[in-house]
Amino acid sequence: MRRDWSRRVLLGVLAAAPAATRAALATQGEVFVVSSLYSRHKLVPAYGLPVLRQVIEAVKPDVLVLDVTPKELRTRKVWPGKVEYLDVIFPYLDATGIPALGSEPDEALFNQLTGSVGQAYKAFGERNPAGAKALDELKQATYRALASGWSSAADVNSEKTDRLVAALREIEEGLVGQEAAQVQAQWDQHHADRLRDAVHAHAGKRVLMLVGIESRYRVLRNLRSADEIHPTDAEAWLRRAGL
Repeated sequence: MRRDWSRRVLLGVLAAAPAATRAALATQGEVFVVSSLYSRHKLVPAYGLPVLRQVIEAVKPDVLVLDVTPKELRTRKVWPGKVEYLDVIFPYLDATGIPALGSEPDEALFNQLTGSVGQAYKAFGERNPAGAKALDELKQATYRALASGWSSAADVNSEKTDRLVAALREIEEGLVGQEAAQVQAQWDQHHADRLRDAVHAHAGKRVLMLVGIESRYRVLRNLRSADEIHPTDAEAWLRRAGL
């Protein structure tokens, strides 16, 4: 009965959608967008590196989309804070041999965007040092509060967490200025576009994107606004999987 109901819903969505969207939906496999915490994985037992490994193994992706640059993916050399790559993700790629795509910008655009946003934060600190200190304290306190309430991978990848992170990003970008907001929006759009590329290039395959927690909500928002790719509800899926 549930399978028949799901089929009727899918047929209804396909009938109402534009032709290009119908084609994409008809060939799309399951798509997951899951948060990574970088070095905070080591501070959050409910979503530590062993749990992240369990999540990846439970999803059993055919393709991984990763928040590293194409060069970092090729050379297996990443920013030191991304502890999950050396301990979990790269070993998983080696063990399974599945294809992977880096969703961060290539070196030229990466340097342009990080240089621009670096200047924006530097200027913010100089014009408003008290605000910069308060923002840093707010972020640290927010993540400590979140971590104290997380008891599972599903909690980390929940709508509630996304709302809190989005609010924190809105405060941060409002304080730092329009340049920071524009760069972050472009960065997250790049993530979403690379995920689309992976889904289209691997029709019918199960695709898992691992992306920083401060980008996940906006990647999902970008996908939903285009109404082309419909990711699996990661929170509900992880709860059903006991994660």
